[in-house]
Amino acid sequence: MDAPNLLRRPLLLGREGVIYEVSFPWRQRQRPRHPRAKSHGLRVARSKESDITVHELQSSLFTVDSATAEAIRAAAERITAHPNESPDDFGRQALAAAFSLPEEVRAAVLNFAEVGSEAGIMVVRGLYVDEGLTDTPLNNKSGLGASTVFAKEMGMLAHLLGSMVAYEAEGNGHLIQDMVPNPKLAVTQQSQGSKVELEAHTEQCFSVFKPDYVILGALRGDENAKTYAFSGRKLVQHLSPEEVAKLRQPLWATTIDESFQPYIPRPDDVRGPFPILTGPEDDPYILVDQDLMHGITAEAQRLLGKVVETYIEHRDAHVLQPGDLLMLDNLRAMHGRSMYAPRFDGKDRFIARGFVVRDRRKLWPQLLGDRRTLAAIHS
Repeated sequence: MDAPNLLRRPLLLGREGVIYEVSFPWRQRQRPRHPRAKSHGLRVARSKESDITVHELQSSLFTVDSATAEAIRAAAERITAHPNESPDDFGRQALAAAFSLPEEVRAAVLNFAEVGSEAGIMVVRGLYVDEGLTDTPLNNKSGLGASTVFAKEMGMLAHLLGSMVAYEAEGNGHLIQDMVPNPKLAVTQQSQGSKVELEAHTEQCFSVFKPDYVILGALRGDENAKTYAFSGRKLVQHLSPEEVAKLRQPLWATTIDESFQPYIPRPDDVRGPFPILTGPEDDPYILVDQDLMHGITAEAQRLLGKVVETYIEHRDAHVLQPGDLLMLDNLRAMHGRSMYAPRFDGKDRFIARGFVVRDRRKLWPQLLGDRRTLAAIHS
């Protein structure tokens, strides 16, 4: 049910879906009493910031005004460590700086971390982007985006979700990676591709140590590059109860992403079988890879095809613009990207990417000595 005083403005129209901007008058809005609050003895708070019993899904878009953006930038300036040179120091400093973020920003991101959103993503729009930004590189080796103030802003917001980690076998092991169009990889199913659609997938679907969140920060955008997302919550609305039940059975296996293969001991492994859906019935977790995954029976393969078809028909789309930070819940949603046509003139789409896990302690045995990077052998 829509709350009163919601302001909705469509961002993108098309058959892929519409993402709405929703503005909440945080400090004036009175929360309705939760229908079960009395029987469970819950105290329902009057404001979003102090309410620890939030049951509402977070809006997919949260826009900050110029004053809030400046407050976020000022908090980010406290971070002195470089994310790719001293990743653990950067993570510690980013977490400390996150306590200085404006209260309404913290509340919104924490709510997304707790209950998610209908689309499985949250975009914080309007962040400060460095003036005099360097040209977009032609590959991801240099890690130029990590040296920006924007990367520090990303780090703070990311550490409200959990802990940032790097993967030795991904993006040169950088904590914050350059995700840019690479002319040599234009037609591949990799993040540096551009001339083909990046198909529906869970990030690192083949790994038990996959990230819980993927964060994409736009230093530069491209109006033709759409980031797609589709949540398990939405998927089950378009399937029969019998199909949903079948998706909870371990009937799908996966190969290993080609970008990881040079770094792991058995690159030709077939892993699984896994279920596509797990977790709560009303908020399912999803594991999908259109390129790498296959059903172990003919019926399972047919059902995987229907999942992909449903994604294509009903997915949400978002065009990242400079100052956008898109946070994807990698457990709750699959994602992809449209094809687009880079010019390779230094002004192409320039995304800074990072990964977040909710509990880094579970990875201690698999981390390198920097305490932030998952060793390639474990991917």
